[in-house]
Amino acid sequence: MHPLIAAIREHARQHPGKAALRWRCNDYPYAALEAMIDTRARALQLKGIRAGDVVGFDAAPCLDAVVDTAALWALGASATPITTAASGTLAGNAIRSGAAGFMYPGGDYVRTSVPANPPASSSVKQTNIAALVLPSDPTRTAGSATWLDEEKLQRFVLRAEKRFTLSARTVLGLSTSEQHHSLLDVWAPLAAGGTVDLLTDHGSLQCASLIQHFRETEADLVVADPAFFRRAAVREAVFPQFRDVLVTVYPDSPTRTAMADAFPCAIFHQTDILAGDGTMIDYCPAEFARELPQEL
Repeated sequence: MHPLIAAIREHARQHPGKAALRWRCNDYPYAALEAMIDTRARALQLKGIRAGDVVGFDAAPCLDAVVDTAALWALGASATPITTAASGTLAGNAIRSGAAGFMYPGGDYVRTSVPANPPASSSVKQTNIAALVLPSDPTRTAGSATWLDEEKLQRFVLRAEKRFTLSARTVLGLSTSEQHHSLLDVWAPLAAGGTVDLLTDHGSLQCASLIQHFRETEADLVVADPAFFRRAAVREAVFPQFRDVLVTVYPDSPTRTAMADAFPCAIFHQTDILAGDGTMIDYCPAEFARELPQEL
């Protein structure tokens, strides 16, 4: 069984009522999340998805995308989240990614004639493996998609838990399924037994609603998007409850100042999400505002 699915099942057994996900003012306990994953997995299995398949699906900013990814892992399939809003169709992007098939938002599954193979740069040798296939990270050297197999995902989760004790925290989940940041603000907290305050639809919210959510959330860790702090209405907001702010795209000086002012009690962590050794450089808010990025 996929280690992240096994972890969710174990949390559901030990702490069935603990909130796993918060989405649009509703709490979804671990027991409910497990049931949602199982129901979705059975439906996908009936549609013909099997272990070893690489399946593309629309990574819409919603709860369903999280459940779809986990359901594919539960079946032993690999998940390829695809954003169709940017360019191209779901089918076209799925075929280009080498997926065995793709799921429409309504649930229909269409198998392609393209054999599913991991990227040439992947170290994965076997085909029957449940992985997360992400597009190239625009902040890194351009290349093929990132193929994160079960072992890599588990190592990432263990590193994140050791560094941030995610099992005892609530994390603000801003990242959608196809973003590399989702490893840290969605999957690692769920695998560790923490709570994710899911806010993947933040791009469609007005500034006032976003600021209110940031102020009222129980989360104290966030993977910060510098673009959020370039919005004029946000620059005056202060969120003192956050203890850790992770930065994967180092912003310009005015944005760093705005972020340091917004999170006056946090430690800023400059990190490369996909770095094999989990290297991070830590700053207090004043240091973050004035320091230039360092080489990781």
